[in-house]
Amino acid sequence: MNIKVKPKEATAIINSLISGVVPKIGVQHITVGRSNEVDMIIQALEEVKNGHSMMKCWIGDFGSGKSFMMHLLNTVALKQKFITTTADFAPHIRLYSNDGKAQALYASLMDNMAIQTKPEGGALHILLEKWIEQVIMQTASDNKISLTDIRSPQYFKLIQNGIMQTVKEKTQMGGFDFGLAIVKYYEGFITGDDNLRKNALRWLKGEYITKTEARKELGTSEIVNDRNYYDMLKNFCHLFVSIGYSGLVINLDEAINLYKITHPGMRQKNYEMLLSVYNDCFQGKIEHLFINVAGTTQVLDDEQKGFYSYDALKTRLKVNRFETIELRDYAQPVIRLMPLSHDEIFVLLYNLRDIFNFNYQTEIDFTDKDIHRFMEEIYNKPGASEFLTPREVIRDFLNILNILRQNPNADKEKLVDDIRIIDERESAFETEEDIKHKKAERIEKQFKNIVLPPDIVEELSNALMDDENVLKSTVSSFDNEAGTLIATERRLIFIGKQKTIQSFPYGQINEMRYSNGPQYSILHILLNDEKLNIDFIPNSQIKPLIQL
Repeated sequence: MNIKVKPKEATAIINSLISGVVPKIGVQHITVGRSNEVDMIIQALEEVKNGHSMMKCWIGDFGSGKSFMMHLLNTVALKQKFITTTADFAPHIRLYSNDGKAQALYASLMDNMAIQTKPEGGALHILLEKWIEQVIMQTASDNKISLTDIRSPQYFKLIQNGIMQTVKEKTQMGGFDFGLAIVKYYEGFITGDDNLRKNALRWLKGEYITKTEARKELGTSEIVNDRNYYDMLKNFCHLFVSIGYSGLVINLDEAINLYKITHPGMRQKNYEMLLSVYNDCFQGKIEHLFINVAGTTQVLDDEQKGFYSYDALKTRLKVNRFETIELRDYAQPVIRLMPLSHDEIFVLLYNLRDIFNFNYQTEIDFTDKDIHRFMEEIYNKPGASEFLTPREVIRDFLNILNILRQNPNADKEKLVDDIRIIDERESAFETEEDIKHKKAERIEKQFKNIVLPPDIVEELSNALMDDENVLKSTVSSFDNEAGTLIATERRLIFIGKQKTIQSFPYGQINEMRYSNGPQYSILHILLNDEKLNIDFIPNSQIKPLIQL
């Protein structure tokens, strides 16, 4: 075999591609036809390493290789001593929200933090300890204390001051609570308090839902939330560079889920956030940050719902009008991924056959001539020109190899003849009505013990995240409008008779109390320093609601 692949990489490549996803490791062994894109990535990383920041949008049809390019970019970046992280947009993961969806994006990015020695993710605690170690060494040097002695509890105050001072110098927003969480992590380390370390890491990873819980366990006054998560990402970027890394690479895939946001105002808010990040990168407001966003052609071009529906974003992401298939411009913010040629697909399948044989320590009877016949058959099937993607070609190819491996007497000619073309895009562009209907069915099934009128279910289906559970509902009134107050795991939601929706995330509620009347109670909320009252709640319902 000409490809020098490690056993772990070979297993990851085969298992992932058969499952229809891109492997997290080993993508360099199956890269074909993307040399210009790779050259651009290397050049861009060099610029970011030198203090610049940038954003790239990778645009292509389903199965064209967008996710593959994200993983390839990760691989190249890790070798250049960058820290990388990835997240997929989803119905409950967005750039902007007021109900925890943006916080969920941050938490996903923290979970997937990777370095070269830990490319699969989960490297945040390693980076944190490396940064703390640097502070310890500097503090020991400044105070002429040995590295052994400085770690004893008696010098904890010195380390605490060192951490807080360094954080103050390196961060822009939210530095105090950010630094306090790091101090608590170190305190848990030197005292052997694993719970304290875990709680501090939870805070840094954006996993706290309420300020009250974080204040009780760590003494912080704020938590990472929808409003400040981007500042926290920038804080981490500064700290990573300060300990010798080249910068931070953030890859955001499946932008189709921003396009599919049903509420026009919320969709525009997400595009506005994308514009804000874009401006920060190219106006020099942040250094050493490289952000990549992957989406389909429709996500970019659709002037009703796509990026181009937001004029300020459209002007920045307008594709070079002089670009053609032959004359490409890789310096612009938008990179359109062209389909692989048949020759490139052949090289890819050739390499995959070798990796497959290496992984299973076998020698499948599938010659170069068989690969040609497979390609001729699959590309000449009805519907191939409209629906066939490299993902499906690869999956069918590996599935045939798997059948031959486990059934040596199988007829490979018949297997190739039995190939069928499937339109992968059918579920990707569900109508808004389809999405609403499915969510409404899920709500009614999941919350059958909670009585909700049909019109409320319909509105709730627009507001809820996919993983959010309803705990209780009660009649109420807010802002002189009668309606329904719904308590979920993450927030209070008020749905008025006029279909108005108000969301009160627990993470933004500083105080909550109630007062009783003869029949009805009033719920008093301090939300981000704004006093709000929700009234006409039956007295029998208020205590169970508060106890949640």
